[in-house]
Amino acid sequence: MVKGEEIVLRGLPVSKGIGIGFPIFFTSWDEDIPEIQIPKKEVDQEIDRYRRALKQSREDLERLHKISLCEGPSEIVSIIGSHLEMMQDPMMTTLMEEKIRDLQRNTESIFHHLIEEYKRRFSTLQDTYFQERVRDIVDVSRRILSHLRPLTRIKITELPHNSVILTHELVPSETVEVNASLVSGFVTAAGGITSHAAIIARAKGIPYVANIDMKVFKRVELQSLIVDGSQGIVIINPTRKTLKKYQAIKRGHLQNYKLLKSASHLKGETVDGYEVRIFANLENPKEVDLLLRNGAAGIGLFRSEYLFLSKREFPSEEEQFQIYKKMARSLRGRPLVIRIFDIGGDKKVDLAPGHRDSHYFNRLGNELNPALGCRAVRFLLRFPELLEAQLRAILRASAFGDIHILIPMVSDLSELREVRAVIDKLRIELKAKNIKVAKSIPVGCMIEVPSSAIMCDALAQEADFLSIGTNDLVQYVLAADRGNPHTSELYFATHPSILRLIRMVVASAGSARKPVILCGECAADPALIPVLIGLGIREFSVAARHIPLVKHTIRKWRILEACRLAEGALEYTAAQELKQYISEETAR
Repeated sequence: MVKGEEIVLRGLPVSKGIGIGFPIFFTSWDEDIPEIQIPKKEVDQEIDRYRRALKQSREDLERLHKISLCEGPSEIVSIIGSHLEMMQDPMMTTLMEEKIRDLQRNTESIFHHLIEEYKRRFSTLQDTYFQERVRDIVDVSRRILSHLRPLTRIKITELPHNSVILTHELVPSETVEVNASLVSGFVTAAGGITSHAAIIARAKGIPYVANIDMKVFKRVELQSLIVDGSQGIVIINPTRKTLKKYQAIKRGHLQNYKLLKSASHLKGETVDGYEVRIFANLENPKEVDLLLRNGAAGIGLFRSEYLFLSKREFPSEEEQFQIYKKMARSLRGRPLVIRIFDIGGDKKVDLAPGHRDSHYFNRLGNELNPALGCRAVRFLLRFPELLEAQLRAILRASAFGDIHILIPMVSDLSELREVRAVIDKLRIELKAKNIKVAKSIPVGCMIEVPSSAIMCDALAQEADFLSIGTNDLVQYVLAADRGNPHTSELYFATHPSILRLIRMVVASAGSARKPVILCGECAADPALIPVLIGLGIREFSVAARHIPLVKHTIRKWRILEACRLAEGALEYTAAQELKQYISEETAR
């Protein structure tokens, strides 16, 4: 075992920030589970024991849900809500009880084998949404196992101050319970930037680096660790000089955070008075008040498919109408941009045979490449009853606020025209029934595939607004899955092609006198924000927690400086060189 030597490891940066502390190894609950035969007369008692574990697990999640509703952010509320829904799944209830009766073995072993079989069956699927759902089921199963086998081990809620958690993979519900004032960082062997645990870590502001070889820690006598979540670096046993350097960086981060929170009520405008409107992205309709407290100008992207994903069935027209109506009223005149269901592709759910909505996905079959398959507007045009129910609900709710309709994954002008035709037809039908509908409901297109970016001039002529979805645009243009550790290094929001496409979209929207809003993670990157402003972006939509940072960044720049920065950026033809240029220029 090596003593005292400073070792630098490089991994995947997942959550920004600097963490300094002492290593704590964290292992899962489901290791070395014994198999025990149960006498037939004790089977009912065993089922009761399982039901108690389910009940205790549900109570745990309900407590976490209440806490997250009060403290936010919306991402955590949505994830815990989906875990509560899983507790009602037949696999967790009736199927488990049937297996206990049939196999007459201890619940832990049956439950463990059931989850492992589930993981094996779906481990080969490349569907990122479904892979994340498997992780969530494993997470829920660990919670249930912890009540079935109350083993003695350190609890994640009782860690010592300045702990750095080392584990194979983080699970969402345990990450939710972490006290950010006690835990300084996460280091894992597996994990990606889009995982639920990653989302929660970022929401809590805990630095996180993934894809680290954990074997190194076993060969070293660990004394202290530094987790640099911005650079994706883990430093084992840092020298005094290294420690002082990172302590100074961390102090600077804390001072900046306090400054940002105190100024979140201010407008997002440049030093010379150019206003940039900052909207919030939203998945959970219950979080409207929370994003308004963060200073949002409205909702720039409501991901309506989460109404389906959280319940695993499509909500009725009436259910949708009540949700949209309540949201519109809560915004008190601020815009509400509803993206119609972005279902299919990585958001395809494996529904039980006979489920009322299973036929929608069964008819699609197993697509070899779902990311390039029948998703979003393609899916909705294939199933017009779903599209019409959602559009009717939106049209009815439009009488109660400033509602906009956003069409996802538009790849051809005909898709915009088809959706508009449905809207016009429904408007006439509702008017005939004396149902109030707003006189004007803007209809926009998401620019997130290469064809829509290239044809943005035609789309801008017929759409009421354009919304650039940078997460998917970068992924499709560069053919690089940002959640894949083998290609994540190729995923550059600062790639020259992306900046040129954004400039094209802004120019086309400007010529047609149509607004353009930019969504995606790069909209919250302090180094990219001035470049985007210089390219002509005047509306951003980001996660609510990022709004203070985005406003603060905008308020440091003059519009002329931002334009010069963007002009310089457009001259670069290599991604790494462009990234370095932006980093150097914005650091001045």
